[in-house]
Formats: sequence, structure tokens, C-alpha cells
Amino acid sequence: MKYRNVTFRSLLVISALAISLAALAALCVAQRIPTADTLVYRAEGAAVANGTALHVFTVTEWQLPAAYPPFAAILFVPTTWLPVPALKVVLVVGNVLLLALLVRLSCRFAGLPARLPLVIAAVAAALWLEPVFQTLHFGETNLALVCLVLWDLSRHEKAIGKGFALGVAAGITLTPAVFIVHLLITGRVRA
Repeated sequence: MKYRNVTFRSLLVISALAISLAALAALCVAQRIPTADTLVYRAEGAAVANGTALHVFTVTEWQLPAAYPPFAAILFVPTTWLPVPALKVVLVVGNVLLLALLVRLSCRFAGLPARLPLVIAAVAAALWLEPVFQTLHFGETNLALVCLVLWDLSRHEKAIGKGFALGVAAGITLTPAVFIVHLLITGRVRA
């Protein structure tokens, strides 16, 4: 009897994720996944790849300016290797996978077991939370940044390269730098 309950629960959780992903896919197709921020990242990557000036152009119908530092623009060069429709698909799939990683990292950080059904259920529900949905809708880097920060902060204090991922995140956008201040205040200077 217990085996049947586990299987039923697993099927229920997987079904919830499938329904959530199908609804997200339908919405993305209906809205043509605008991903305006991704187009800005792509333009910055193209500027680096072509050797043109950064921060002197606007892109998209909303005339969005380049907003990230040169280090981030270097990291955005690979976005120019795909056509925009393929890039949008890769972005959505990648962000869903990053969301699953974020759930696992959050469990690790909190000292909780990251059981697969919990991770799947959390991803199915979290896709519809405003910050996650907006990240997908606009094609932002938020999930990648929070995964970098949380992974680094949850690593052992003497781990090789501790603090590197946090530095990369702060190099992309300054907001994660607040965690560098946190490490300094808490006396974790090595990290």
C-alpha cells in the first residue's frame, strides 16, 4: 500500500509540473515571449563581438539602453550565436532548470533534504510567482545570479574558489555585491 502511495504522489507531482510547463509554454507562444532584457544582453554581446562601443545604443521597440557593465557584456557574447527564436527557447528552458537548481540550493542552504518530489512540486508552483514569471517573461538573469550567490554562500568555508561565483554575480550586476559586504561584516574575509 505504501508503494502505491509513493507512486501516486510521484505521478501527481510530475503531472503538476507537466501542466504548469504546458501552461507556461502556451502563454509564451501566445505572448511571443518578448524577452526584452535578453535582446539587450544580446546587443551588448554583439557590441563586444563586433568591437563596437557599449552603452551608446538602444534596442527593442522600447528603446532600452545597454545597462550592464563591460564584464557582463563579455559573458553575453554567446547569446549572439543563436537566432533570436532559438535563444528565447534556450532562455526559458534554462531558467526552468535554474529554478530547479535554486530549489535544491535553497534546501541545502536551509539544511533540508532536497527530495525530488519536493523540488518538482516547488518548480511547478514557483513558475507562477511574480519574480520568476517576470524573469521568464522579460528574459532576465535573476535566476542565474541568485544561483551563483546561493551556491557560493552555501559552500564549505574553506572550499577552493569560495567567493568566486559571488564575484562573477557582482560583476554582472552590482546588486549581489551586498553579499560581499555581508561576508566582510561577518568576518569571512577569505570568502
